[in-house]
Amino acid sequence: MTAPSAPTTASSPREPSAWRWLRWFALAAIVANVVIVFTGGVVRVSGSGLGCVDWPTCDGTNIAPTPGGEHAGWQAAVEFGNRLLTLPVLATAVAVFVQVRRTRPHTRTVETLAWALPLGVLAQALLGGITVLTGLSPYTVAAHFLLSMALIAWAVVLHERVRVQPPTPAPPRGIQHATTAILVVGAAVLLLGTIVTGAGPHGGDVDAPRFGVDIRLVAIAHADAVWLLIGTTVATVAATWRSGPARFRHAIRLLLLVQLLQGGIGYLQYWLGIPPTLVSLHILGAALMWTVAVTAWVRARPVSVLPPEAEAADAEVDTRAPAQ
Repeated sequence: MTAPSAPTTASSPREPSAWRWLRWFALAAIVANVVIVFTGGVVRVSGSGLGCVDWPTCDGTNIAPTPGGEHAGWQAAVEFGNRLLTLPVLATAVAVFVQVRRTRPHTRTVETLAWALPLGVLAQALLGGITVLTGLSPYTVAAHFLLSMALIAWAVVLHERVRVQPPTPAPPRGIQHATTAILVVGAAVLLLGTIVTGAGPHGGDVDAPRFGVDIRLVAIAHADAVWLLIGTTVATVAATWRSGPARFRHAIRLLLLVQLLQGGIGYLQYWLGIPPTLVSLHILGAALMWTVAVTAWVRARPVSVLPPEAEAADAEVDTRAPAQ
Protein backbone atom coordinates (compact mmCIF):
# COMPACT_ATOMS: atom_id res chain seq x y z
CA MET A 1 0.00 0.00 0.00
CA THR A 2 1.44 3.37 -1.01
CA ALA A 3 1.88 5.85 1.78
CA PRO A 4 0.08 9.16 1.27
CA SER A 5 2.27 12.05 0.25
CA ALA A 6 3.20 14.48 2.98
CA PRO A 7 1.34 17.78 2.91
CA THR A 8 3.24 20.85 1.85
CA THR A 9 4.42 22.86 4.85
CA ALA A 10 6.60 25.86 5.48
CA SER A 11 9.54 23.52 6.05
CA SER A 12 9.08 21.73 2.71
CA PRO A 13 7.48 24.16 0.27
CA ARG A 14 6.66 23.08 -3.24
CA GLU A 15 7.61 25.38 -6.08
CA PRO A 16 4.93 25.42 -8.81
CA SER A 17 6.14 25.46 -12.39
CA ALA A 18 4.81 29.00 -12.84
CA TRP A 19 7.11 30.19 -10.05
CA ARG A 20 10.07 28.36 -11.58
CA TRP A 21 9.39 30.14 -14.86
CA LEU A 22 9.28 33.44 -13.01
CA ARG A 23 12.72 32.81 -11.52
CA TRP A 24 14.07 31.78 -14.94
CA PHE A 25 12.71 34.95 -16.54
CA ALA A 26 14.22 37.06 -13.75
CA LEU A 27 17.57 35.31 -14.24
CA ALA A 28 17.30 35.93 -17.98
CA ALA A 29 16.74 39.62 -17.25
CA ILE A 30 19.93 39.70 -15.17
CA VAL A 31 21.95 37.97 -17.90
CA ALA A 32 20.52 40.15 -20.67
CA ASN A 33 21.39 43.36 -18.86
CA VAL A 34 24.92 42.18 -18.09
CA VAL A 35 25.43 41.18 -21.73
CA ILE A 36 24.27 44.55 -23.06
CA VAL A 37 26.63 46.31 -20.65
CA PHE A 38 29.50 44.25 -22.08
CA THR A 39 28.51 44.92 -25.69
CA GLY A 40 28.14 48.60 -24.86
CA GLY A 41 31.74 48.49 -23.68
CA VAL A 42 32.75 46.88 -26.97
CA VAL A 43 31.00 49.71 -28.82
CA ARG A 44 32.98 52.23 -26.83
CA VAL A 45 36.47 50.72 -27.08
CA SER A 46 36.07 49.95 -30.79
CA GLY A 47 35.22 53.58 -31.59
CA SER A 48 31.80 52.53 -32.90
CA GLY A 49 29.67 54.81 -30.73
CA LEU A 50 28.65 56.93 -33.72
CA GLY A 51 28.59 54.09 -36.24
CA CYS A 52 24.93 55.07 -36.41
CA VAL A 53 24.92 58.85 -36.22
CA ASP A 54 21.19 59.27 -35.63
CA TRP A 55 18.45 57.84 -33.44
CA PRO A 56 16.02 56.05 -33.66
CA THR A 57 17.16 55.63 -37.26
CA CYS A 58 20.78 54.88 -38.08
CA ASP A 59 21.47 57.66 -40.57
CA GLY A 60 18.37 59.84 -40.48
CA THR A 61 16.53 57.73 -43.05
CA ASN A 62 17.27 54.03 -42.64
CA ILE A 63 16.78 52.00 -39.49
CA ALA A 64 19.61 49.61 -40.35
CA PRO A 65 23.08 50.79 -41.40
CA THR A 66 23.81 51.18 -45.10
CA PRO A 67 27.13 51.27 -46.99
CA GLY A 68 28.96 54.57 -46.96
CA GLY A 69 29.19 57.22 -44.30
CA GLU A 70 32.01 58.48 -42.13
CA HIS A 71 32.52 55.23 -40.21
CA ALA A 72 33.52 51.78 -41.40
CA GLY A 73 30.77 49.30 -42.10
CA TRP A 74 31.83 47.06 -39.24
CA GLN A 75 31.59 49.98 -36.79
CA ALA A 76 28.02 50.68 -37.90
CA ALA A 77 27.26 46.98 -37.51
CA VAL A 78 28.69 46.93 -33.97
CA GLU A 79 26.63 49.96 -32.92
CA PHE A 80 23.46 48.67 -34.59
CA GLY A 81 23.95 45.23 -33.07
CA ASN A 82 24.10 46.77 -29.62
CA ARG A 83 20.87 48.62 -30.34
CA LEU A 84 19.18 45.38 -31.39
CA LEU A 85 20.09 43.80 -28.05
CA THR A 86 17.61 46.18 -26.45
CA LEU A 87 14.85 43.94 -27.83
CA PRO A 88 15.78 40.77 -25.86
CA VAL A 89 16.48 42.91 -22.79
CA LEU A 90 12.98 44.38 -23.07
CA ALA A 91 11.50 40.95 -23.82
CA THR A 92 12.91 39.46 -20.60
CA ALA A 93 11.61 42.42 -18.59
CA VAL A 94 8.13 42.06 -20.09
CA ALA A 95 8.21 38.30 -19.46
CA VAL A 96 9.01 38.96 -15.80
CA PHE A 97 6.15 41.46 -15.56
CA VAL A 98 3.63 39.06 -17.11
CA GLN A 99 4.76 36.13 -14.98
CA VAL A 100 4.59 38.19 -11.77
CA ARG A 101 0.96 38.99 -12.57
CA ARG A 102 0.25 35.31 -13.30
CA THR A 103 1.68 34.17 -9.96
CA ARG A 104 0.09 36.71 -7.66
CA PRO A 105 -0.03 37.52 -4.82
CA HIS A 106 3.47 38.92 -4.27
CA THR A 107 5.04 41.43 -1.93
CA ARG A 108 4.90 45.10 -2.81
CA THR A 109 8.62 45.00 -3.59
CA VAL A 110 8.17 42.32 -6.25
CA GLU A 111 5.14 44.07 -7.74
CA THR A 112 7.01 47.38 -7.93
CA LEU A 113 10.10 45.84 -9.50
CA ALA A 114 7.96 44.02 -12.06
CA TRP A 115 6.79 47.43 -13.27
CA ALA A 116 10.19 49.09 -12.90
CA LEU A 117 12.08 46.64 -15.13
CA PRO A 118 10.27 47.21 -18.46
CA LEU A 119 9.89 50.93 -17.79
CA GLY A 120 13.59 51.13 -16.96
CA VAL A 121 14.54 49.37 -20.20
CA LEU A 122 12.44 51.85 -22.19
CA ALA A 123 14.09 54.74 -20.34
CA GLN A 124 17.47 53.14 -21.08
CA ALA A 125 16.68 53.01 -24.81
CA LEU A 126 15.67 56.67 -24.75
CA LEU A 127 18.82 57.62 -22.86
CA GLY A 128 20.87 55.69 -25.40
CA GLY A 129 19.28 57.78 -28.15
CA ILE A 130 20.07 60.98 -26.26
CA THR A 131 23.66 59.78 -25.90
CA VAL A 132 23.99 59.43 -29.68
CA LEU A 133 22.25 62.75 -30.38
CA THR A 134 24.59 64.56 -27.96
CA GLY A 135 27.64 63.16 -29.76
CA LEU A 136 28.53 60.73 -26.91
CA SER A 137 28.59 63.28 -24.11
CA PRO A 138 30.48 61.69 -21.20
CA TYR A 139 27.64 62.71 -18.89
CA THR A 140 24.99 60.79 -20.83
CA VAL A 141 27.38 57.88 -21.41
CA ALA A 142 27.95 57.63 -17.65
CA ALA A 143 24.22 57.89 -16.93
CA HIS A 144 23.59 55.18 -19.55
CA PHE A 145 25.96 52.80 -17.74
CA LEU A 146 24.67 53.61 -14.26
CA LEU A 147 21.06 53.05 -15.31
CA SER A 148 22.11 49.58 -16.47
CA MET A 149 23.49 48.97 -12.98
CA ALA A 150 20.11 49.96 -11.54
CA LEU A 151 18.34 47.55 -13.88
CA ILE A 152 20.69 44.75 -12.87
CA ALA A 153 20.04 45.48 -9.19
CA TRP A 154 16.26 45.43 -9.68
CA ALA A 155 16.41 42.14 -11.55
CA VAL A 156 18.64 40.57 -8.88
CA VAL A 157 16.36 41.65 -6.01
CA LEU A 158 13.30 40.34 -7.82
CA HIS A 159 15.01 37.03 -8.63
CA GLU A 160 15.94 36.52 -4.98
CA ARG A 161 12.57 37.60 -3.64
CA VAL A 162 10.61 35.08 -5.72
CA ARG A 163 12.76 32.12 -4.71
CA VAL A 164 10.53 29.75 -2.73
CA GLN A 165 12.12 29.12 0.65
CA PRO A 166 11.02 28.40 4.22
CA PRO A 167 11.82 30.77 7.10
CA THR A 168 15.60 31.24 7.30
CA PRO A 169 17.53 32.91 10.13
CA ALA A 170 19.11 36.20 9.10
CA PRO A 171 22.73 37.16 9.79
CA PRO A 172 23.35 39.55 12.72
CA ARG A 173 22.39 43.18 12.24
CA GLY A 174 26.05 44.17 12.04
CA ILE A 175 26.56 41.90 9.02
CA GLN A 176 23.52 43.42 7.35
CA HIS A 177 25.00 46.89 7.91
CA ALA A 178 28.26 45.63 6.40
CA THR A 179 26.49 44.53 3.21
CA THR A 180 24.88 47.97 2.99
CA ALA A 181 28.34 49.52 3.31
CA ILE A 182 29.56 47.21 0.53
CA LEU A 183 26.77 48.41 -1.74
CA VAL A 184 27.44 52.09 -0.97
CA VAL A 185 31.17 51.76 -1.58
CA GLY A 186 30.51 49.60 -4.63
CA ALA A 187 28.26 52.32 -6.06
CA ALA A 188 31.02 54.87 -5.45
CA VAL A 189 33.49 52.59 -7.26
CA LEU A 190 31.13 52.40 -10.25
CA LEU A 191 30.61 56.16 -10.29
CA LEU A 192 34.34 56.88 -10.11
CA GLY A 193 34.88 54.27 -12.81
CA THR A 194 32.57 56.15 -15.19
CA ILE A 195 34.60 59.32 -14.56
CA VAL A 196 37.87 57.51 -15.24
CA THR A 197 36.45 56.10 -18.47
CA GLY A 198 34.97 59.48 -19.40
CA ALA A 199 38.40 61.06 -19.04
CA GLY A 200 40.27 58.26 -20.82
CA PRO A 201 40.97 57.53 -24.47
CA HIS A 202 37.98 55.26 -25.14
CA GLY A 203 35.09 57.66 -25.66
CA GLY A 204 33.33 55.69 -28.36
CA ASP A 205 34.50 58.01 -31.15
CA VAL A 206 37.67 59.97 -31.92
CA ASP A 207 35.73 63.25 -31.70
CA ALA A 208 33.72 62.38 -28.56
CA PRO A 209 33.97 65.00 -25.80
CA ARG A 210 35.75 63.99 -22.59
CA PHE A 211 35.60 64.97 -18.93
CA GLY A 212 38.07 67.77 -18.29
CA VAL A 213 39.74 66.10 -15.31
CA ASP A 214 43.16 64.57 -14.68
CA ILE A 215 42.70 60.87 -15.41
CA ARG A 216 45.55 59.92 -13.06
CA LEU A 217 43.90 61.71 -10.16
CA VAL A 218 40.50 60.08 -10.65
CA ALA A 219 42.17 56.71 -11.31
CA ILE A 220 43.88 56.93 -7.91
CA ALA A 221 40.56 57.84 -6.25
CA HIS A 222 38.92 54.92 -8.05
CA ALA A 223 41.66 52.52 -6.89
CA ASP A 224 41.39 53.76 -3.28
CA ALA A 225 37.64 53.13 -3.33
CA VAL A 226 38.28 49.62 -4.68
CA TRP A 227 40.66 48.88 -1.79
CA LEU A 228 38.06 50.11 0.68
CA LEU A 229 35.49 47.86 -0.98
CA ILE A 230 37.77 44.81 -0.84
CA GLY A 231 38.65 45.53 2.80
CA THR A 232 34.99 45.74 3.80
CA THR A 233 34.25 42.51 1.97
CA VAL A 234 37.21 40.70 3.54
CA ALA A 235 36.00 41.73 7.01
CA THR A 236 32.49 40.47 6.21
CA VAL A 237 33.80 37.15 4.88
CA ALA A 238 35.93 36.69 8.01
CA ALA A 239 33.03 37.50 10.34
CA THR A 240 30.72 34.98 8.66
CA TRP A 241 33.24 32.25 7.86
CA ARG A 242 31.55 29.69 10.15
CA SER A 243 28.17 31.28 10.79
CA GLY A 244 25.19 32.68 8.95
CA PRO A 245 22.96 31.32 6.18
CA ALA A 246 24.89 29.18 3.70
CA ARG A 247 23.49 30.99 0.66
CA PHE A 248 24.70 34.32 2.04
CA ARG A 249 28.16 32.96 2.85
CA HIS A 250 28.47 31.58 -0.69
CA ALA A 251 27.50 34.96 -2.16
CA ILE A 252 29.88 37.04 -0.04
CA ARG A 253 32.81 34.71 -0.76
CA LEU A 254 32.06 34.82 -4.48
CA LEU A 255 31.92 38.60 -4.24
CA LEU A 256 35.42 38.73 -2.78
CA LEU A 257 36.73 36.50 -5.58
CA VAL A 258 35.13 38.68 -8.26
CA GLN A 259 36.52 41.83 -6.63
CA LEU A 260 40.05 40.44 -6.59
CA LEU A 261 39.84 39.44 -10.25
CA GLN A 262 38.32 42.79 -11.17
CA GLY A 263 40.99 44.68 -9.26
CA GLY A 264 43.69 42.66 -10.98
CA ILE A 265 42.27 43.51 -14.40
CA GLY A 266 42.05 47.17 -13.41
CA TYR A 267 45.71 47.41 -12.40
CA LEU A 268 46.80 45.41 -15.42
CA GLN A 269 44.99 47.65 -17.88
CA TYR A 270 46.49 50.73 -16.20
CA TRP A 271 50.03 49.33 -16.42
CA LEU A 272 49.56 48.30 -20.08
CA GLY A 273 48.22 51.68 -21.18
CA ILE A 274 44.47 50.91 -21.13
CA PRO A 275 44.24 48.39 -24.01
CA PRO A 276 40.71 48.02 -25.47
CA THR A 277 40.35 44.29 -24.69
CA LEU A 278 41.09 44.72 -21.00
CA VAL A 279 38.78 47.74 -20.81
CA SER A 280 35.94 45.60 -22.17
CA LEU A 281 36.68 42.87 -19.62
CA HIS A 282 36.84 45.47 -16.86
CA ILE A 283 33.39 46.78 -17.81
CA LEU A 284 32.04 43.23 -17.76
CA GLY A 285 33.71 42.66 -14.39
CA ALA A 286 32.06 45.77 -12.98
CA ALA A 287 28.63 44.46 -13.97
CA LEU A 288 29.36 41.04 -12.46
CA MET A 289 30.74 42.55 -9.27
CA TRP A 290 27.61 44.66 -8.85
CA THR A 291 25.37 41.66 -9.55
CA VAL A 292 27.00 39.57 -6.82
CA ALA A 293 27.13 42.50 -4.38
CA VAL A 294 23.38 43.06 -4.67
CA THR A 295 22.82 39.31 -4.34
CA ALA A 296 24.79 39.25 -1.08
CA TRP A 297 22.84 42.26 0.21
CA VAL A 298 19.50 40.58 -0.45
CA ARG A 299 20.59 37.24 1.00
CA ALA A 300 21.63 39.00 4.21
CA ARG A 301 17.93 39.82 4.60
CA PRO A 302 16.18 36.49 3.90
CA VAL A 303 12.40 36.54 3.60
CA SER A 304 10.18 33.48 3.83
CA VAL A 305 8.53 33.00 0.45
CA LEU A 306 5.80 30.41 -0.06
CA PRO A 307 3.63 30.08 -3.18
CA PRO A 308 -0.15 30.28 -2.64
CA GLU A 309 -0.50 26.49 -2.91
CA ALA A 310 2.03 25.95 -0.11
CA GLU A 311 0.46 28.60 2.11
CA ALA A 312 -2.97 27.04 1.67
CA ALA A 313 -1.65 23.57 2.45
CA ASP A 314 0.21 24.88 5.48
CA ALA A 315 -2.95 26.57 6.76
CA GLU A 316 -4.86 23.29 6.32
CA VAL A 317 -2.24 21.42 8.34
CA ASP A 318 -2.50 24.01 11.12
CA THR A 319 -6.29 23.66 11.32
CA ARG A 320 -6.04 19.88 11.55
CA ALA A 321 -3.31 19.92 14.21
CA PRO A 322 -4.61 18.78 17.64
CA ALA A 323 -4.85 21.42 20.32
CA GLN A 324 -2.02 21.32 22.86
